[in-house]
Amino acid sequence: MNFSACLSVLLLLAAPVCAQAKEQPMKIKAGLSEAAKYEVPKGWTEEFSLNQGDPQALLSRDLHQVKVRLSGGEGSRYKTAGDFLVGFEARTKGGKQAEKLGAIAVSGNRVMLYRREVPVSLPLPDTGGPVTYTSEEFCVVPAGKTFFILSYSYGDAIPDPGYDGKEAWRKFLNTFRALKAKKAAK
Repeated sequence: MNFSACLSVLLLLAAPVCAQAKEQPMKIKAGLSEAAKYEVPKGWTEEFSLNQGDPQALLSRDLHQVKVRLSGGEGSRYKTAGDFLVGFEARTKGGKQAEKLGAIAVSGNRVMLYRREVPVSLPLPDTGGPVTYTSEEFCVVPAGKTFFILSYSYGDAIPDPGYDGKEAWRKFLNTFRALKAKKAAK
């Protein structure tokens, strides 16, 4: 078999995988659209992926990021919001619990807003250099048997003087709505 024939066979075998890779974000987007409605801040982009088995939307502008993660469903690492809040992903540096900033209204619920420190740069292996941290705010919003983890962070320890991402985050929280699960037809 010559090179071009081998290449053709490999491309034919890879075509279904490429099609599945393109369909995956569309399925995630459709699943999130059925579970929640929100406005993407002006000038931000939106991408869809899976995070620990949970569908997730990542809204970003430069180093500013808002994450919308639907947890508690099939294949999720966390079955309840309580499981998430005691897990390592809700902890700050040193393994301490995240700081409570106060209760806020999101999607008709009073939820606690938390702040934690997350690493934005790690030293090279075996160098022992410093770790740079930034602040992340997050909240957990109930949605029937599932729940949303909404978070905002800026990917640098130095604040952005040209754009207030926290203002966009607060506006985003005002637009976020968890939708009621559709009842099965009898």
